[in-house]
Amino acid sequence: MAQALYRKWRPQTFADVVGQEHIVRTLRNALQTGRLHHAYLLAGPRGTGKTTTARLIAKAVNCLSPMAERPCDHCEICRAIADGRLMDLIEIDAASNTGVDNIRELLEKVGFRPTQARFKVYVVDEVHMLSTAAFNALLKTLEEPPEHVIFVLATTEVHKIPETILSRCQRFEFRRIPLTGLVKQLQTIATAEGIEAEPEALDLIARAATGSMRDAISLFDQMAAGGAVTADYVRLMLGAERREVVQSLLQAWLDGDLNRGLHVINEAVDSGADPRQLARQTADFFRGLLLMRVGAGESWTDPTAEERPRLEAMAKQAQPERLVQTVQLFSEVASERRTGWQPQLPLELAFVEATLPPSTVPLSAPAAPAGQAPPMVQASVSQTPVSSAPPATMSPPAVRRAPARAVTTPASPREPSTPGQSSQSPKMITGGVASVGVDTALYAAVNERWRDVVGQLRPVNLGAFLRDGRPLGVDTDGFLVVGFQHALHRNNVDKESNRGIVEAHLSQMFGQRILVRCVMEKEWQPGAAPAQPGTTPKPTAPSRAKTAPAVVPPPPEPPDSFADEELIRRAREELGAEVRIGE
Repeated sequence: MAQALYRKWRPQTFADVVGQEHIVRTLRNALQTGRLHHAYLLAGPRGTGKTTTARLIAKAVNCLSPMAERPCDHCEICRAIADGRLMDLIEIDAASNTGVDNIRELLEKVGFRPTQARFKVYVVDEVHMLSTAAFNALLKTLEEPPEHVIFVLATTEVHKIPETILSRCQRFEFRRIPLTGLVKQLQTIATAEGIEAEPEALDLIARAATGSMRDAISLFDQMAAGGAVTADYVRLMLGAERREVVQSLLQAWLDGDLNRGLHVINEAVDSGADPRQLARQTADFFRGLLLMRVGAGESWTDPTAEERPRLEAMAKQAQPERLVQTVQLFSEVASERRTGWQPQLPLELAFVEATLPPSTVPLSAPAAPAGQAPPMVQASVSQTPVSSAPPATMSPPAVRRAPARAVTTPASPREPSTPGQSSQSPKMITGGVASVGVDTALYAAVNERWRDVVGQLRPVNLGAFLRDGRPLGVDTDGFLVVGFQHALHRNNVDKESNRGIVEAHLSQMFGQRILVRCVMEKEWQPGAAPAQPGTTPKPTAPSRAKTAPAVVPPPPEPPDSFADEELIRRAREELGAEVRIGE
């Protein structure tokens, strides 16, 4: 069986390491001055050389050659390490040996002298996977190991390692390998292995590896299985698209040409391009335009000398704010892991949203100021008779604000009517049946997205209370009426602080100020609003001879026998639980 190229081309000396010159220089200086440390921590992304460097440390401290030549890769010790047969190099996979018993077994053997080499080197890979007890068992030995022992810890998630471990190690941060370093190494491998490879193909492979040498060599090994490595074959295998296609998409965005941009996307996908890969390439080019626009274009090494003048001209045509928004949109598509029935749909939506003129207000636009309707509803409100009441003013959160929508209505049900005012109950709109001055579109929009409203509400316990309710309609005062089946849930949501959170959440989701009135669903009647305490409804016109029937108050609730139970009280307040006996 042939050996994988990434194993065959694993660096065997410090000179072979690519892209980590800062680490190699420090280790070489430590060797020449004899300032070896008893514990090293190698942290960084996958495939950047952490495990390889750990083995090079084991070679260097035990090499039999002169100090300046270590590791030589020719002596007996170096060859034994390269072949994996040196007993004094112990490699442990912490991902499969996470427990404290595994570490205790390791520590029991630390005191034994090395059998062949000068130092026993323990390499613990993915050390962040150890349990807390295992870390604690390792602490003392890691701080003061025997003179013949060196620990080398490697991890991709250094933030998961306790500070007590970090403080006992010399820490080296590995960087992602630059694109030029990856391409140069791939070219070296292709020449040595006798594989024909186009420079553009190597560039595509290096970009797909995102700074990981192991990923780049593995991809190259996969492409080389079919013979010569061509750019077209790499695009077919990776789902990548030509740079000319991406630049055509950028030009369509600059011109505001939705038709041409969507046509470019669909042609690319139909020809085999992966939508996420295309989104990734597009986001990378938009990022480059942003760097050029703000004067940092020299840090973008992607374009060729022929492409750079054209891209600089593109960057001058775009505003930085739009570039930032576009990079965010395409980055979200590139990072999306789920695939739907129409794979290119998220990419198309991102392009459309990025291309639409800034004057277009999305649903997620911020709420309009008090007394001013948002742009999306100004047209419908402008035809509604406007009352002569003074405009609403901003008030502290603790004070109930007036509704943002100006309509011809009597006094708000939350404010007592003056003796000279009519106390006619405001009309209610439900199920899309409209009357003058009532926003039917608001009710329809909220009712359609009610599940999203509840699911995205934070804190979660407030969302649990709101889950019991549902929108019943919008009255002529502009309040969204939410009906509940249980009084406990209604009372919790109707608290001033909680109601303010719900209103702010709704306003942000639908792009306009939305105020909420909480009622009991079983007591609510369409066309009537709850009577104010201490007032009696009066007819507002002579033609109405009948008065509203008296509202019979609900029977008093039985005494709560669980009021003193702390556990039940917390379950009610935080989770919206109810006590049901005999059900």
